[in-house]
Amino acid sequence: MTGPGTSRGGRPPGLPKTGGRTKGTPNRSTVALRERLAELGCDPVEELVKIAHDSVTERVLRANIYSLFLRYTHPIPKTAGNSDEDATTEESAMTLNDALKWAQYVVNQFGPNAAQPENQTLEKEGESNPSNTE
Repeated sequence: MTGPGTSRGGRPPGLPKTGGRTKGTPNRSTVALRERLAELGCDPVEELVKIAHDSVTERVLRANIYSLFLRYTHPIPKTAGNSDEDATTEESAMTLNDALKWAQYVVNQFGPNAAQPENQTLEKEGESNPSNTE
């Protein structure tokens, strides 16, 4: 219950926030980590790209690395579903089949053999096509 003299304090509802950190300013621990990595000459993005381009790296790990970067360069595709549902879907709502299709897309688009058709790449490495095993 609110009544006279029982005010909560602070700014009244409807007034814009004043003071505080400017939007987009990183916190102290983020700044410290970035500075330390710069001192060590370490660029995590560059190292992940090197790992992904290495032919010895397993396909699953390469797909994970590429999908990590993909979310910052391309929009995440929406799953085909009921149009009555909310337009925003959580990543955890993605099914296993959707995740496999997404990983295959990433490998085809950004893998070292991106110019080759999907079937040639899979046959070349002696693996079966996971989308045909349903």
